[in-house]
Amino acid sequence: MEKLLTSAQMRTADRRTIEELGLPGIVLMENAGAGATRVLMERLPHWKDKPVLILAGTGNNGGDGFVIARHLLQAGGRIQVLLFGRGDALRGDARIHYQVFMRLGGALREVADETGPEGLDALLAHAGVVVDALFGTGLARPVTGPMATAIEAVNRAGRPVLAVDLPSGVCADTGRVLGCAMRADWTVTFAAEKLGHRLYPGAGLCGAITVVPIGIPDSYLNLPGHHVAKNGLADLTMPPRPPDAHKGHCGRLLILAGSLGMEGAAILTALGALRTGPGLVTVATPLVAQPVVSAGAVEAMTLALPNNKSNTHLGAGAAEAILTSGVHPQVMALGPGLGTNRWNLPTILDLLGRLDIPAVLDADALNALAGRGEEIRALAAGRSQPLILTPHPGEMARLIQASVPEVQADRLGVARRAATEWQCWLVLKGANSILAAPDGRAWINLTGNAGLAAGGSGDLLTGIIAGLLSQGWPAESAMRAGVWLHGAAADAAADAGGMAGMVAGDLLPHIRRLRNAMGR
Repeated sequence: MEKLLTSAQMRTADRRTIEELGLPGIVLMENAGAGATRVLMERLPHWKDKPVLILAGTGNNGGDGFVIARHLLQAGGRIQVLLFGRGDALRGDARIHYQVFMRLGGALREVADETGPEGLDALLAHAGVVVDALFGTGLARPVTGPMATAIEAVNRAGRPVLAVDLPSGVCADTGRVLGCAMRADWTVTFAAEKLGHRLYPGAGLCGAITVVPIGIPDSYLNLPGHHVAKNGLADLTMPPRPPDAHKGHCGRLLILAGSLGMEGAAILTALGALRTGPGLVTVATPLVAQPVVSAGAVEAMTLALPNNKSNTHLGAGAAEAILTSGVHPQVMALGPGLGTNRWNLPTILDLLGRLDIPAVLDADALNALAGRGEEIRALAAGRSQPLILTPHPGEMARLIQASVPEVQADRLGVARRAATEWQCWLVLKGANSILAAPDGRAWINLTGNAGLAAGGSGDLLTGIIAGLLSQGWPAESAMRAGVWLHGAAADAAADAGGMAGMVAGDLLPHIRRLRNAMGR
């Protein structure tokens, strides 16, 4: 499992390597700069054709920049360095590498006042590539002054940019932009990726990411405790389907979904589930929606529930109708397309209280529980089987009574806190969805694309996760594999026809193929 580190974890790994192994920091910096130089030369084979412009800060990131400058100078390149600060103010390893660069005939301009670098636009006009070595993972304040001016000038110029460790201005722990941030074509980071490489908006500024080993042992990066990792399949438990299986062996799933005008949500949830392989899928839906749902998901059974007085949504007695129907589900998915309706909450609470089976809550099931964090925790505590919540940012904001910008500013923190406080599994949907476990572990999913920004995509995901659960997959495996599968199907659909105009149904054939590639 490929873990993503915080800035503090990276500092700890650096310190241990220096203090416990005795590998000096100056060597780690040399390895970092040399590795970044190799990447630059590989990405730009004709890098000597034009000058290389290196923007260096006065910290360790600037020290990496001086190593790069020295290697490029010795390889015959034309190097232009702007140091944002004074050379005599450099300290430690960065000062040593600055001095070596200067003794080898290197030259630079110091930008030591608040007016910003004169002639930067002219330098950018002639540069073949810009190396961003202003700030690394330690940045914790908004970028201002000459460095902000320089970042904005580089972004306007449109020159290729190689960022050292992280694009300057991106927070290593949250991916937030601190004031302004460099837009890179490539980012070379050291020892391991950081959270900011994979959390938006920073993730959208990194370009292609390359991890360069610098001498830190893997054991120092394999940190114990509540880690964050890239979401993948390699470490998941995936139960095989028995060769003599029949539909009764492959899981019985109940989906509570749909209302007048939102029958499509119920249909897509059912189809998403069916493509993962459950034996029996029943869609419980208001009587007013049943004909459309039945016609749209012919492989699923339907169960007609009482309408409300306006004959548009779920009505009184819906839970009792399900419980006395003889369906006997092993897993349930609740919420897609139910709409805003007074009977949603009592129906959902009744089902969760009386059916102790794995449950996936999405859409209007989550809206019914808005602001009821303690109630969610009590529900989870009263059940022996897992509860999986799949909110998009708006639903997450309603659940915790915050604004969408507040959720988006700390997606990882919001998801982890909710999962641990409520003791549930949680998927915070969006670009690079966040997956969180009740014990504090979390994953960032890297499959998927902007084609998923269309109605019905979330309904498919609900069905996929519930479908895997119904086949006996553990909650962690069903959640992680389901989110990965959903995104990978979208990537396959985009490869086949592009992202614009992609609809949820375009994912269905790819879901089946990818599901079978995971295991029987």
